[in-house]
Amino acid sequence: MIWRYPDQRQPVVALLGPRQSGKTTMLRSLSQGCGSTVVHAHLDFHENPLDPVSAAALVAFQMMRGWDTLRRSPVFHRFALGLLALNENLEADRSRATDQIKGLIQQYTRNTRRGRFATRLEEAVDATMDVVVTGALSPLVQGQAREVVTAARERARPVIGSLLQSTARWGLRDALRWHVGIPEAEAAGSLDALIRLSSASRSAAVGPLLAAFLADAKDQAERHPALRSPCSCELPEEYAGRAARHDHAWVLFVDGAQTPAGRRFLAALVAARIRNEQNEPGSAAAADPLVVLAACDQWQPEWTTRWCEPWRTTPLPDTPQRRVPLLSRATRTRWTRQDEAGAGPDPASAAHYWYPVWLDPMSEERVSYLTDDAAPLAAPVPASVVHALTGGHWGAALALQEQREITPPDAETGAPDRPLPAAVDASGRPLWSRALETSLPEGLAAPAPRRTHPTPVVLAAAYLADMRTADDPRVPQDIADLPRSLELLRRNLWVSTFFHRPSRIREVGWGEADRPPVLHPWLSRCALTALSAATPDGVPAPAAAAEGERPAGPWHDVFTRQARALAALAPTHNGSGPAREEQQLFYDLALGRFAPVAEALADRFDRDHRAWVRLLDYLASAPCRLVHEQSAQESYALLLAGIEQTGRDVVAVATAKLLALLWLYNDPLTERSRRWDAQIEEGFERLSHNSRLLDVSALQQAGALFA
Repeated sequence: MIWRYPDQRQPVVALLGPRQSGKTTMLRSLSQGCGSTVVHAHLDFHENPLDPVSAAALVAFQMMRGWDTLRRSPVFHRFALGLLALNENLEADRSRATDQIKGLIQQYTRNTRRGRFATRLEEAVDATMDVVVTGALSPLVQGQAREVVTAARERARPVIGSLLQSTARWGLRDALRWHVGIPEAEAAGSLDALIRLSSASRSAAVGPLLAAFLADAKDQAERHPALRSPCSCELPEEYAGRAARHDHAWVLFVDGAQTPAGRRFLAALVAARIRNEQNEPGSAAAADPLVVLAACDQWQPEWTTRWCEPWRTTPLPDTPQRRVPLLSRATRTRWTRQDEAGAGPDPASAAHYWYPVWLDPMSEERVSYLTDDAAPLAAPVPASVVHALTGGHWGAALALQEQREITPPDAETGAPDRPLPAAVDASGRPLWSRALETSLPEGLAAPAPRRTHPTPVVLAAAYLADMRTADDPRVPQDIADLPRSLELLRRNLWVSTFFHRPSRIREVGWGEADRPPVLHPWLSRCALTALSAATPDGVPAPAAAAEGERPAGPWHDVFTRQARALAALAPTHNGSGPAREEQQLFYDLALGRFAPVAEALADRFDRDHRAWVRLLDYLASAPCRLVHEQSAQESYALLLAGIEQTGRDVVAVATAKLLALLWLYNDPLTERSRRWDAQIEEGFERLSHNSRLLDVSALQQAGALFA
């Protein structure tokens, strides 16, 4: 996105991701990568909540440094003259105010590059005159004639200085003319235009000043292009032959774009671009070189006119909406498609300049590198489990790393398969509680450890665990605060299609269906752990944790109530009978009723194998409480205890094993190993050999994925 050709408009890129997902780290890394080659600046509205004018002044100050690719450092004459006039308290008398403005221009001119050169030249000429008068001519000029020559020299001194400085002011003529042409000047002269700007309020001056800043950047890029030197830019194929002729855009990194100060600045900057385009019609009107990369952890409603919300599976029909791309796949072509005829609404709207992209999650190798050290987290945790648990979330990986640092090496706080429930700090506070407190958006409270009644975020996590409800506009109204909780989680980017972790068999059963939006795995696991750790009313914590049959508690109550609410909602929205039955099986499995669910799944085996694989994948995505209490191997043994001695046929036994394996396999706390893969492959192979249907390709394809 930093390569640029003349007359190309630049986007305001919104780097999307939930809180603490690594956006700030990405901005710092990109800023360091720009080095002294790409003109750039950085604003952090978290640390410095500046007003738009002050923020623009700071950006100009940072960009006025020396750059290896520019012959001269950038200057911002239009912006500087406007800023000087705005900050000056002018006299009430018009003539005195005019003299003040002239003095400001003269003082500014002397500080410019040409002004400093004129000052040095003026000093040199003055010294030469002194030598001539007092040196070479002194023997020839005596008495009254010497006084005449000296007087002439004194009169010439200010005239020569004024002439030399007037040549320096010649470099400001375009800047002064620009202020004459803005609408606020009303065709007045340059001095009157600056006087008018000085009398305006600071809020009213934001538009002209930011427009001046962008006009200066455009003028610099056009009149002082970058030096032709090799670079590492990756250009699109259509520009491959012209790689040596491209320029670099100027980049502005903005952190804290969702803060009030950040929103005001970016809104003013976009409005200034629209203003310049309207005041200077033509293809190159708003072609300033500035690319803005702003870190945002909230979705803005105005983007919806052109971009599909990340928590929606598909764009709205009959609209110009497009999907938000990943940052690694974002291209200029995808953004400029909105300029095509009929591609969208008013091109002069603010949404026309925004380009939302999604921050790529960290890879498993990156997460492993970030969290790897000698200190254990209750026990050594495999990298695959850490990555699945954190979802590549920067803050989650750091939370696990911090937990390693505070966990004593000899601590016996849990088993390797249960890092999240077992990890506690020195005061005994679990990691999931601290993680929810730091991650949840404002308006959603984190549950306290051992709390009996689930909080709204826990209810929302339970609701979003069902992939069939995540994209469903029907929301049960009898679940406390559910609509508000979903709205907050979505707007703060904790619900997205980018978070869906597809199983290996998803493509076999669902084909090329769009990924459903889901709650981030880190937030979902923390919330469900809170639900699992909650104790039933009137039951002490030790009694609730004792071995044996657990009394009905919040986990049972939440999923039972949610299943009933969705079942009651389905008839009013023409829900199909089979779909309601499948959804009930999903909640039965979440409630631990494994045997009847496995039996119902086996009864559907010989109908349609591809539909059966799709149902198997859906059921295996149900929340599993067993892994909160014991290891995956222990949970598997518990689920299949005595199943082969119940007299069931081969299909029923193989179905039960396969359902148990995939249910535990899909949980992020389960380490995926070759042993698990072999058992799953064997299960699909056994089912394909015992099928009554001729077409067993779906079973064979699913089994081959685990080979």
